[in-house]
Amino acid sequence: MATFAIESNGRIEKTVVYFNGQQLGGIKEIFLNLDEEGTFDGILQYEGTDKQIRTKQIFSEYLENLKIVEPSFTEEEATELQQLKIDSEGDIEDTIVTINDEELEGIVSLFVHIKSAENKNGISSLFSKNKIPDHVEFKAEITFRNEDDTTETEEIF
Repeated sequence: MATFAIESNGRIEKTVVYFNGQQLGGIKEIFLNLDEEGTFDGILQYEGTDKQIRTKQIFSEYLENLKIVEPSFTEEEATELQQLKIDSEGDIEDTIVTINDEELEGIVSLFVHIKSAENKNGISSLFSKNKIPDHVEFKAEITFRNEDDTTETEEIF
């Protein structure tokens, strides 16, 4: 089971990404789209240690040549950030989503799209529906189903 985490305050400058507990460098774009209907898109675009740009399914493909970097934040700085963590093997049924180590229940959908300004060749070409913008983006929201069957959407970071 892979663990993918994003720690942020909602700004690209204060965002770090972890894969299996190690902080990654060279991240160009992240796209997560999970919903209760079975949609499971977890895509990461990154520059590897060999300077090649790769686009991979986070939970079902081998992420080769990842750039592992030293932690960007002290423990004190990290307390000011939110951490979204997804543990999965690529199947929505066996996926655990937590925010700040609290497991979330009643998730209808999770959508995260983070794209840096320097990424000119984004992942939008991989999707037939043009839901992914080509400009700098930082969108992270989660929709929950309430007990009365209404839904509520919240920003994650």
